[in-house]
Amino acid sequence: MGKNKGGGNKTKKSSSRILAGFVVVIAIALSGVYVATKPPVVPVAPATGQLIEKRPVLSPALFTGKVAEAYRVAAEIPKVLDAQFCYCHCKKEKGHKNLLTCFTSRHGSKCETCINEALYAHELYKQGKTIDEIVVAVDRKFYRPYRKSSPL
Repeated sequence: MGKNKGGGNKTKKSSSRILAGFVVVIAIALSGVYVATKPPVVPVAPATGQLIEKRPVLSPALFTGKVAEAYRVAAEIPKVLDAQFCYCHCKKEKGHKNLLTCFTSRHGSKCETCINEALYAHELYKQGKTIDEIVVAVDRKFYRPYRKSSPL
């Protein structure tokens, strides 16, 4: 009987080792599946870098309130604004390149559309949105068809 008890312990130990090995293999397999199917982390594009608009943004110190904030944002995230179409349609009427151009002159200080677009883009940027996501969101919010302005 003593031999059977000892043999039973060996069988239990062997079964425990097999079970532990099986659990390890399952854990490794699940880890592999997780890594293989995990969606890629899309890093937020840097807010600075190569720009279409090469002129500097005017100093926010020249302005007050919401206007100063828009110029501060333009200086903080120029690449984001450089990627934006300006829905005041200054591209057609004033030859601007993009939304960033509006803040290289006093134009941005006199235009609610420019100010609101810049502040909205900054809000989205702070939420961690990519530049592409910001462009789409700004387009959805601010799009309006072009109508030639009447001469004053």
